Amino acid sequence: MKRMFEAVIFGGSKLFWDYRHINTTHYKGYYHWHQCCEVLYVHDGTGHVIVNGKSYPIRRGMLFFFRPYQLHHVYANVSSKDPYIRTIFHVDPQLVNEMLQSLPKRRALFTSLCNGNHSIQSFDLLSYESVVERDLEDYQYSRQEGKGEDTEEIAMLILRLLDILFRDTNSEMRGPVVAGEGKSNGYAQKIMSWIDEHYQESFRLDDLAEVMHLSKFYLSKLFHEQTGSTLKEYITAKRMRQACRLLETSTKSVEWIGSEVGISNPSYFVQVFKQEVGTTPLKYRTRFIQSDYVREDEKVVEKASSSWEAKVTKYHK
Repeated sequence: MKRMFEAVIFGGSKLFWDYRHINTTHYKGYYHWHQCCEVLYVHDGTGHVIVNGKSYPIRRGMLFFFRPYQLHHVYANVSSKDPYIRTIFHVDPQLVNEMLQSLPKRRALFTSLCNGNHSIQSFDLLSYESVVERDLEDYQYSRQEGKGEDTEEIAMLILRLLDILFRDTNSEMRGPVVAGEGKSNGYAQKIMSWIDEHYQESFRLDDLAEVMHLSKFYLSKLFHEQTGSTLKEYITAKRMRQACRLLETSTKSVEWIGSEVGISNPSYFVQVFKQEVGTTPLKYRTRFIQSDYVREDEKVVEKASSSWEAKVTKYHK
């Protein structure tokens, strides 16, 4: 079963690389996050990416940047005639910052993307398609030659992509709606905005349907059509991500955290958390404190100490 938190296991590697991965069968996707940065480039395909409470179109030439620990969902419309082809790589943001020390402007762009100061995370690079394809192919060739872990090769790959984003300010996809699609597409954005504001409360689907002036059945149908996920999946993902954040950054009780994310029944909260995250809330907190990185105000920073007490102190400075 896929879990919401997917720790990328680098195994001593500097970059986790998946070049031109092809899907020709059903690709539903699921809500998840990683402890590192993720870059997704679409060679071909259609569908939706949900990130930061917005829905963006999947199409050829799109590049998506996901921040560490950022909830996102990728859904593709796939068939044998219309495959979903993409390149994905994951990388430790600290490593990239070290690589770009002598390039302050490109480093500032990467830092902005990584810590959330850059609000746009979806870029239409179709006009640069040949350049991006060449850059990805060049790095793939380096890996085939056994040079994929060479710091300079990784730095060149990232620098080339950053340079395109840096120079092309018109590449940004600022909205969730694709031109030419139905007016009803705006509903998904409104629904996610409402859920983002109210997921910490205990509410019924009828409450949301009343606000949207739609029946709850049509509301659910629209949301699924426009995002590739169900309302329940989105609400659960928002609640579990916030629960993880509270477990990571506070010493509040599991009961309090469950209530804080809209699930007042402690046993049900533990049940849902374990099902979606893969472990109990208390074990997640312990495992997180013992991991290689800790979160602090949406950023990933190195451990300050190997002792449990020092890490807890760091959370509450």
